[in-house]
Amino acid sequence: MKETTKDWIELARRDFYAAKTLAADEYLANVCLFHCQQAIEKLFKAILEEHSLKIPRIHSVTTLFENLPSEFKDTSKIELDDLELIDDIYIDSRYPGEIGLLPNGLPSKSDAENILCIAENILQSVLKYIETKI
Repeated sequence: MKETTKDWIELARRDFYAAKTLAADEYLANVCLFHCQQAIEKLFKAILEEHSLKIPRIHSVTTLFENLPSEFKDTSKIELDDLELIDDIYIDSRYPGEIGLLPNGLPSKSDAENILCIAENILQSVLKYIETKI
């Protein structure tokens, strides 16, 4: 595995750890969701890096996923609906106002736990995939 791939994975692990730590606090649910999004974004960029593919300077996990090798996409069982929800979170967890956060306002602890589960499944899928490429 490339050193730069390891760097992306390490940063993703740290974001995931932050999300996991914050998930227990209802007040910080939106911050938890932000770190989930960041972890997924970095994991997808790790795959691009490992394959020597261009890493776009974007934050959309849906768009990043579309750029991943088909062998990963076909075996990962990642749902596009989940990625679209994560993309919504990225914008909504960072900015206040009329945009709103999730369909019902600020995310709850339950929302954070749900998204954390999605992020963990993606983390495991990416790690398994990259380990098979070494």
